[in-house]
Amino acid sequence: MTPATILVVEDEGIVAQEIKSRLEKSGYTVCAVAHDGKSAIAHAGEKKPDLVLMDIRLKGEMDGIEAAGIIGERFGIPVVYLTAYTDPDTLERAKVKDPFGYVVKPFETRSLIVSIEIALHRHRSEAERIYREKLQAVLETAGAICHEMNQPMMAISGHTELLMDTLDPGDPIYLKIEKIKSQVERMSAITQKLMGITRYETKDYVQGERIVDIEKSSFTFD
Repeated sequence: MTPATILVVEDEGIVAQEIKSRLEKSGYTVCAVAHDGKSAIAHAGEKKPDLVLMDIRLKGEMDGIEAAGIIGERFGIPVVYLTAYTDPDTLERAKVKDPFGYVVKPFETRSLIVSIEIALHRHRSEAERIYREKLQAVLETAGAICHEMNQPMMAISGHTELLMDTLDPGDPIYLKIEKIKSQVERMSAITQKLMGITRYETKDYVQGERIVDIEKSSFTFD
């Protein structure tokens, strides 16, 4: 598995380098180090890390909680807070932004790694759940559309058969109508498969997109 990339946001330069060193020794890739909220947001948008380690107290007007909220809303990147402040007010503000973890300084490397891995796993699980829910909704909509398409396709197929019965098989028009009938039957077969999907698999498509693999999906009928 490709090592996770992490953006470290820490206002103390020496502490930031120490965290970076620990992460790299543990197999992670640190894509950037930021010391304030604005640069953290800029790095998150440019580097697209798998996770952000965010100190709550930062230089400048924007603290880590505000920066984490913007990063989550704009880029959907999970954030784990790093802080020495555990007062109730700070904790309440942090919880509002729904962080993926909270590590209190000083910390051991092991506890940091555990928090990171739990956050990454939770984020992947939530992303997969949302993706599957959206895909299922699309499939259900596609099934309804296919159901509505069946009747006109059956009408077209029936009329092409009637036309073919009135023509000589050697007639060029007969061959064209035969092609139309063949394509309508192909469309009908695809719509029947879509309506019958009970468990789907996906495959790679253009530009990194994934689509339903009709041939490998499970159906309610053969």
